[in-house]
Amino acid sequence: MKKIYLIGLLILVLVFAFSNTLSAKIVDTALGREFTKIFPKLSNDYIDLNGNGEIDRLEDMDEKVPDSSVKDGIVQVQEILDFVSVNFRFIAMEKLLSIKSSLTNVSGNIPELISLNYSSLIDEIVAEKERLGANDLYLTPSAMKAAKVKMSGFIATMLNAYRKEERQYEDAFAKANLELFRMIEAGYPLPELNADDKELLTNLTIHTIIKEKASNITKVLAAIRTLGRLKAKEAIPYLQELLSSPDYSIETAISLGNIGSTEARKILMDSLNSEEPGKLKNTLIMALGKTGGDESVKLILSLLDTGSEEETGTDYETEKTIVSSLASLSSSGIKDRKVYSFLTEYLSHTDPEIRILAISGIAAYKTAAATALLTPILKTEKSEDVLVELVNSLSLNINPSIILSFSSLLQDSKTSDELKTVLLDAIGINKNGFRAVALVVGYLGSENKAVRNSAANTLEKLYVQNGPVVIGGINRGVNLSTDEQFLTVSSDLLSRIADTGSIVTVLNLLGSTYPEVKKNATWTLYRMSPANNVKVVTELQKLVPSETESIEVRINAVRALGSMGYDSARQEVWKTLLTTLKLKDSKYRMLKLYGIKALGEMGTVNKDITDNLATVALRESDETLKLAAVNSLRTLSSTDPSVEKALVNSFKRNDDDMFRISILEALGDMGSDETSNLASLLLVEDKMATIKERTVYVLSHIGDEKSLSLLLDVSTDEDISDYLMGTLEDANRTILNSLVQRRLKTETDSDRMSILENLNSQFESY
Repeated sequence: MKKIYLIGLLILVLVFAFSNTLSAKIVDTALGREFTKIFPKLSNDYIDLNGNGEIDRLEDMDEKVPDSSVKDGIVQVQEILDFVSVNFRFIAMEKLLSIKSSLTNVSGNIPELISLNYSSLIDEIVAEKERLGANDLYLTPSAMKAAKVKMSGFIATMLNAYRKEERQYEDAFAKANLELFRMIEAGYPLPELNADDKELLTNLTIHTIIKEKASNITKVLAAIRTLGRLKAKEAIPYLQELLSSPDYSIETAISLGNIGSTEARKILMDSLNSEEPGKLKNTLIMALGKTGGDESVKLILSLLDTGSEEETGTDYETEKTIVSSLASLSSSGIKDRKVYSFLTEYLSHTDPEIRILAISGIAAYKTAAATALLTPILKTEKSEDVLVELVNSLSLNINPSIILSFSSLLQDSKTSDELKTVLLDAIGINKNGFRAVALVVGYLGSENKAVRNSAANTLEKLYVQNGPVVIGGINRGVNLSTDEQFLTVSSDLLSRIADTGSIVTVLNLLGSTYPEVKKNATWTLYRMSPANNVKVVTELQKLVPSETESIEVRINAVRALGSMGYDSARQEVWKTLLTTLKLKDSKYRMLKLYGIKALGEMGTVNKDITDNLATVALRESDETLKLAAVNSLRTLSSTDPSVEKALVNSFKRNDDDMFRISILEALGDMGSDETSNLASLLLVEDKMATIKERTVYVLSHIGDEKSLSLLLDVSTDEDISDYLMGTLEDANRTILNSLVQRRLKTETDSDRMSILENLNSQFESY
């Protein structure tokens, strides 16, 4: 008993020590302890951004807080704040506000300095989070995918348990239900649902409302939201009962609006007619706007006549809600003249948010009159947020005047870089965007990285619309510029497009003094691979052996020569490529590798080439280079005896099966008599199935008696039996039949005898 007690005590001590070790990873200060309260998982080195109770280290989201500023094994508050500033989109608003509060209430020199350095940043983060949607759950693509897979799994578990009905599945159902609703409450979007999944989830949420509306408000609210997402018409009677509940009325109104059926619309209209001004009434107005229908338009319009608040008696929030609701109705396809006229009155409203709503509603009409009404505002509007909405609303409009207006705003000295990116993106998706190519090209040299990227992406999109205009515009810009930033971005864009219309421009860029530009130019020529262009070949040949060029430029030049596959007695490109095989320094390894590959791609065959490749295959210590040489020889299909000898010797000196099978394939392609002799070494029982299958193919391709005899020897190998039998059945019948007849007289292995008899019966059936 005493022994058990001591063991238990030891375990408790170890657990306590371990937990202290984990906690010690966060700096032990008042702020450090406060941040651990805000993010409990900090004690385990991460912040639970996904809210799933476990650390996620995905390609596009890493929850581990890095020990980045001071690599001392302790996470400092400043490192936590840096992590938060990068990942704030994932973090709930209440936690961001708690951070802000913690920084406000500090004492001591170091905490006060931290507060001074980070408070304004946290204020900006809070404001941005509010703009993006304070209560919205933000997920990266990989996190979204993982969440949907998990939720689908929970639904599948419940559906299976529901179908089984047996008591033993009750626990699995309850656990999956709990986990699913935990994710729904956190704001995770629903996965794709089939009819059975949707029916189950609808019934489950209705059941949750009936069972827990008096005891679990949070869960019921999640159920109400889910019914709206599911557009579950069968839930309307249950939702109608909740519309009068102070706990559920807001979410219920929103859910009914999302369901959007005629029955839901009638319930919303009845409630709106009897509701007093306030938050619920405004929510009902917004919800009604989502349902569409002429009745909705008539009722909403009746709530407010255009005019001042003193004249209408309508408070500002209600007025804003009505404008938003009518804009939503027009966006859903309602084209009512009264709504259009109503929204027009708000284009000059003092509140930018209301102007934005009016613009979105009017733009949805997609008429010439709407375009004529909105376009002039681009010249007079002062609010950048409004201009962004205006540009986005007009971006798909096919009226040529739109591009002229966008261009004018783009060139305005008062236009911010943020708005420029919006304008450039809008030009990129407009059918008349090619009219602004010359202007867009100029922004490839912008000091702002986002503007440069938008300009490049826009030109890439416009190239699909009108390639010659875009290439012509870029060519002119490049030929007139000496700016490094512009030339770097332009040359990168030319490499992405790889249009032969830019050959002359790219050749000129090969003479650039800027290393990145020259690298982009050679990469462009590789991607472009212009056929039979002697000028391009000549210029690339100069770069390959030049020690003054960067290794990357030389590699690109080699790859371009290989991809073009052009040679002549005058050019002798093969000689240029052979120079790379002589390089000894390890820094030239990749240049040598691509030189070997390019020799295979060129297709030129002579003794110098085959001898050099054979030497690499035989004597090179680098396995990758040896294999590349073998593959190039195989591509060239050389029949030179010296090459054959070198390959055979390389096979015998190397015990790497992947290398050996490549040599065997090369010998097989050459028709070497040595192929069958070497193949037996790769057909032993302990070799990988893929190696044996590739060997079988080589032998079947040769198809002579010696090769087929070797295949019969291994016909009992279970790893390759199916593939091997299919190969034998397709072999030359005359040769194989003769071979089988002889083997039937001498074979002693019973399994192999069965295979021979099977083959013989097939011959007899023909």
